[in-house]
Amino acid sequence: MFRNFGKVFQFSLHNQAGTKSYKVFTIVLVLILLIAPSVIMLLVAGGKEEEETDSAIESCGAEEIYIVSDFEAKPDLFLLAGSTEENYKDIRYKLADSVDEALEAAGKSDKKAFVLYFYPEEDYIRADIILPEADDKGMELLDSSLAEHYFEYMNAYSTNFTLLLTGIEQSKLTGLMPGNDYNTYTESGYEKGITMDADESDADEMIRDAVLEVFQMLLPYLTIMVLYFLILTYGNATAQAMVMEKESKLMDTMLISLHPEAMVFGKLLAIICAGLIQIFSWVASIVVGMIAGVKITEAVYPGYESPITTFFEFMEELGIFQPLNVVIGIGFLAVGFVLYLSLATIAGSISANREEVASQSSLFILPLLASFMLVMMGGGLTAGGAPIWMDYVPFTAALLMPSQLALGTASGLTGIISLAITLAVTIVLVIVSGKIYKAMSLYKGNKVKLGDVLKLITAKEA
Repeated sequence: MFRNFGKVFQFSLHNQAGTKSYKVFTIVLVLILLIAPSVIMLLVAGGKEEEETDSAIESCGAEEIYIVSDFEAKPDLFLLAGSTEENYKDIRYKLADSVDEALEAAGKSDKKAFVLYFYPEEDYIRADIILPEADDKGMELLDSSLAEHYFEYMNAYSTNFTLLLTGIEQSKLTGLMPGNDYNTYTESGYEKGITMDADESDADEMIRDAVLEVFQMLLPYLTIMVLYFLILTYGNATAQAMVMEKESKLMDTMLISLHPEAMVFGKLLAIICAGLIQIFSWVASIVVGMIAGVKITEAVYPGYESPITTFFEFMEELGIFQPLNVVIGIGFLAVGFVLYLSLATIAGSISANREEVASQSSLFILPLLASFMLVMMGGGLTAGGAPIWMDYVPFTAALLMPSQLALGTASGLTGIISLAITLAVTIVLVIVSGKIYKAMSLYKGNKVKLGDVLKLITAKEA
């Protein structure tokens, strides 16, 4: 039955995956998926760093500042020394009793320094910056326009300077804060008198439910899109491959050394392998590209936390997208792809030429669209989930189970049973397509319908 199967497989795989267009398209997309994540991450990280840099207050150029105050309270310089502003956190502050004393000390200092003088004027607090003149050491002077950036810093941190002039010590600032207690509630928690802190498990469950609801809506759509484009691309190629020998009148000669079932299985397996090579190479490229992008971005911008890393850490905390479940889900996606492709094989086996293939394409497209409608109308794209029977019907399970396994909403036992059923139906369809191809291999009459072919197979077997 499978005599010369290997030769058919090698020849068909070479025709499908050995073409220049196949290689160029696969390699170009692999390179894009490898490089694009790194480029996007670097641009995002660079934009964020530039935004943070732009928001920073420009440096005033001083390394030391001498504080002089005409107010009675003695300033607590700790309030200024603990600044977190990038260009102002390394400035050293010193107290002076008068402006003259401060200018003399600043002039003798080996660092760039100026005097900051606070004094009352009517009902206002005035602040002046006084730059020392150069001494005989030839010390470099501060630029006056540069020093004025310190006023921008004072405006941004006005509270610190207000407390500075009151003379209140840092250790006593907590006394100014109101000692009122507070609680945070959800709407339902407030009615029950349960705070969010006291009910962290409920809060985590709310977050989990919200995330699952979003992904349960997105992943089935993504699964359907991937299957749809794969089936359109490779389904049509499979059906066309089935009629190649019939249309070219080579079938009469080839049946001498080749069994019809071996030709069907060899061509189908070759096209499936060509499709899976592309799929897994692209998936691997995305994974490698993201990992490389995270490493490169962290090396170029130390301290930058990638959103991708944060996302997967959050997914791990929620217990979804577990590696084993994701692998099983991808495997289910591959089996679903083969399931629909076997229908394309039946369409090609019935057809006698390329024109008939186009009219028979509904055999593998309509089941996909019907399954999508059932999933959508049955609640498979909402947080409520689809009816349980959809998990065991192969054509709907192929759309639902990959996302459910990845999200952990389907048990491992359900996944195994559903995968076994889908695989069994796929094998049956492949065998049926082989029998149809055998029965129709030498047929050259008018266009026939699927029902007539099934009757023909049944009659022959009887």
